[in-house]
Amino acid sequence: MRALGLLESLLGLPSYELQKLALLRSNKTFVGGMTAVQRNGIDIPLSFIRYASEDGVDAVPICPECLYEEAYIRQAWHLKPIRACAKHKCELVHQCPECQEPINYIENESIDRCVCGFEFIKASSAKACQQDIKLSGCLISGDDSSSSPLFASVSTTHRFAALAWHQKRYPEKHQYIDAIEYFKAWPDNFYRELDTITSHADLRLVNLFNKTAFKFIYGDLILQSQCIHPEEKEPHFIHSALMEYLRNLVESHPKSKKSNVADMLVSVAETAALLSTNYEQVYRLYQDGVLSSGYRQKMKQRVAPHVGVFYLRQVIEYKASFGANGQGVYLSSW
Repeated sequence: MRALGLLESLLGLPSYELQKLALLRSNKTFVGGMTAVQRNGIDIPLSFIRYASEDGVDAVPICPECLYEEAYIRQAWHLKPIRACAKHKCELVHQCPECQEPINYIENESIDRCVCGFEFIKASSAKACQQDIKLSGCLISGDDSSSSPLFASVSTTHRFAALAWHQKRYPEKHQYIDAIEYFKAWPDNFYRELDTITSHADLRLVNLFNKTAFKFIYGDLILQSQCIHPEEKEPHFIHSALMEYLRNLVESHPKSKKSNVADMLVSVAETAALLSTNYEQVYRLYQDGVLSSGYRQKMKQRVAPHVGVFYLRQVIEYKASFGANGQGVYLSSW
């Protein structure tokens, strides 16, 4: 930081101007504990950054027309979801047309030419598809006129989190542009998928619902919905959609003598995600009798954080009792 400050003074730049351009380590994590970096207040999954890796050289692609206008590397070219130039509506060039080597100014130590001597401004680029152009143009700045929550009035960090969630949930068919089509139908397509799982839940049972872990039926649905940790002031739209679904699930399956899908067991980790709080708060809620265990626990033995133990119904009803403004506050610190 001191080196950046010295460089700013030598160049006559305002304080912290270079820090705004730099990628700094972030204290946030994305879906499944993905490490994040931060640039100018925007958190980005580290896995979304193009850089030189241990197993080879990653390309940092360029737009020849942008380089022709001004010879500097655009920050957006370092982001893997960006595959097109929104300004010139062309695909980014990943390889040198002359020698087919990956374009990477970090490795080549040259912005406008390859190690073979080829000038990148002479490269031709294909016309980009509309989805790539849309993603390139709206990923950072958004689009308030869009009906998709991916581009509407959400933060840039939330947009990156949504892409990370889509990548984690559908790894076998994930492409960044696929997320555009997916979120156009949000949340109806998400709810239909969950309804299908719910309707077939009884076919997968090997025990009663009130002895079955939520994860056994729905997988990591709850933990993956915690798109950003620690959470921002406004909850992520994916987490909000899941909470709405679970509230309706509990309401449509009232408590009865025979256990049902709303009586499944969630773990400490899942409870913390649902309540937007930490593990310690969940343990204290259990110790104070607010949450009941589905199993008899041994004396002085702490509940394992990833074992289904609390009733989903109880957690959702407790969350609902605080209303919309009770985000993450349940017990006093003393």
